Amino acid sequence: MFHHPIFPKEEFLTRYERAWQKMAEANLDALIAYSPGNQFWLSGFLGSLSAKRFPEFSHHAIFPKVLLPQGREPTIIGFQMPAETYERSTHIADIRTVPPPLEENRPQAIGTALADLGIQQGRIGIDLGAYGGIVIPEFEELKKALPHANLTDAADLFYRLRMVKSPAEVSCLRMAVEIQNNAFRKFVRRIGRGISENELMFTMFDCQAEAGATEVGIAMPWTHPGYTFFRAQYPDRLMEPGDFQWFDGGAIYRGYTSDYDIMLVWGEPTTEQLKIFDSMKAIYREALEPWRPGRPIKEIAQDTLKVMHKHGAVDPLEGQFVGHNLGYEMVEKPWLGVGCPSDLCLEVNMVIAPEWFTQTPYGPILFEENFIVGENGLERLTDFPDKLQVIAR
Repeated sequence: MFHHPIFPKEEFLTRYERAWQKMAEANLDALIAYSPGNQFWLSGFLGSLSAKRFPEFSHHAIFPKVLLPQGREPTIIGFQMPAETYERSTHIADIRTVPPPLEENRPQAIGTALADLGIQQGRIGIDLGAYGGIVIPEFEELKKALPHANLTDAADLFYRLRMVKSPAEVSCLRMAVEIQNNAFRKFVRRIGRGISENELMFTMFDCQAEAGATEVGIAMPWTHPGYTFFRAQYPDRLMEPGDFQWFDGGAIYRGYTSDYDIMLVWGEPTTEQLKIFDSMKAIYREALEPWRPGRPIKEIAQDTLKVMHKHGAVDPLEGQFVGHNLGYEMVEKPWLGVGCPSDLCLEVNMVIAPEWFTQTPYGPILFEENFIVGENGLERLTDFPDKLQVIAR
């Protein structure tokens, strides 16, 4: 069989039960998922793995929207051309497709589906504030199609549902991190001087594929001199002795993404470079000690910032970002920081990437690893050696 759902149907039925409970608490009659991550959680639809990298088209046109009524299984509303893919790669029986223009026809189909369910006047949650969510013109059409419904933002409800992973999701994330562990091992054995940042990026993609990744992941090298956060990779400048590099890698396995960093120095490291790395690692290890389930994330972020201050380290964001969840998106919500709601706590079976910026002479740099939240604290998934990688050849 060429197509099959990513998980058994029982996995999704368990998710629907959790969603129905949250919907009841929020007095919602239905949920509509426009964001690719939210529709994936409700349906398991991945689609073309290359198309995912072109969100301006694929998120709007190819990815289906998923309607989940209270107490009933969902309906897919999508573009007519991938209809067979929707059918073969999900367990959802009610699949309704429309031709272009999608931003006009899709809301009409959603309105018809809700009318068939008798929910024309209900309270309906939609992920307005989510990554890749509904565009304003389509939302205006949806309001016209549902003139008597009360549409409300449910982005927060979705991310709170998704942040605690099922055993099947934990298994996929374990594999994604293990693939990245092995990809980094291959990578540092393969690279040498006289290579550009672009070549390093494509080398990492090759290593991820060889290690078992199921689609193109994350590979972002940034090098000092010339480092600024999130700039484009240099295509022509070659690595030289003395260069200090931060490399962010994340392998993807069956839709689930890992994300952690290593640091490299080209040639013999200086005393300053060794000191920067050792200090960041020591602060990271100490700061993670109070990351325990049941604690408010806001308090955890405050404690993390206190450890930095104790050691004289500077976080340019002052604790507003100390990490994130992992899942379908590389930087999946909730983002962890001092601004989190007071009721948002670290929970067992969250899979997270604690990280925060440290100001260095080379610019603001992140130290990042991946963990599962267990009953007694964090279980480290990253097992690549936590030392400065020296590329001597």
